[in-house]
Amino acid sequence: MEEFLNKWQSLIGSALGPFLAVILSAIGFWIKSALEGKRERKESLRRIEISMARSLNDVFTVREQLKWFSGRIKEMANEARGINDDKTFFLNRINFPTTRGVYHDIEMPNFKIKSYYLHNKCMWVEAGIKEMNETVSNLKNDFEDVIRQNEVLIAVMRNNPNPRVQREAYVRNLETFAKAIDEYVSKSIRQAIQIMTQVKIYNEKLRKKHGYWFWWKLEGTKFKYFRTKAQQKEFSRNLDSLDRIDKRIQKEVESMTTKAEARAVQLSQTRENPVS
Repeated sequence: MEEFLNKWQSLIGSALGPFLAVILSAIGFWIKSALEGKRERKESLRRIEISMARSLNDVFTVREQLKWFSGRIKEMANEARGINDDKTFFLNRINFPTTRGVYHDIEMPNFKIKSYYLHNKCMWVEAGIKEMNETVSNLKNDFEDVIRQNEVLIAVMRNNPNPRVQREAYVRNLETFAKAIDEYVSKSIRQAIQIMTQVKIYNEKLRKKHGYWFWWKLEGTKFKYFRTKAQQKEFSRNLDSLDRIDKRIQKEVESMTTKAEARAVQLSQTRENPVS
């Protein structure tokens, strides 16, 4: 009997040893993966913070440059309108301001951050910055076309001069172009600043000491919003769901935007009136 029990103990021991080794190995792998995932998310949030700071600074800079340029175009149009004789062509022109592309981290849409809100907003930011850089580049080319059209019109009138018609056409094109810039600044750039500010504020909250609990209260699986993981996933696929979180951080977004606007105006005035 004793010999029988010893054999069974040896058999169970030989089977249990590898089993426990596999279990412990799996637990160790899970812990390692969890720690690596946490470090990866932390680094992703850090990079988002840097990217949003640089992008917002660039967007405000581009916006102020476009507003200044629009003002100069209007001044030039008024100058042409102020000429009343029928002998003077208007050839004045200005150069489109030198602008740099708005910065964006090309890897940002691929960050694993466990937040459907931040992920969707980052994708919007990525698309918006690409569109903005293309639009500003196109504006420069379009303005060159306005200048060329004016020069061509003057050349066509060489044998039959009509300066008044030339000036009126030039003024009309200049004012139309300035209006297009103003609309782009007041709508598209304004919306881009709002979304970037939302990303910045929400990201800052996730980076804080209790960021996980903030995320869980708004996006986690719990009785307040989502009772099951399936409900959470279904909700996160609906972009309208972002409105709820937008409203939650709306006051902070407005406050940060107001401060940024004041700073942009101050910097703009400094550039226009440098200390001698």
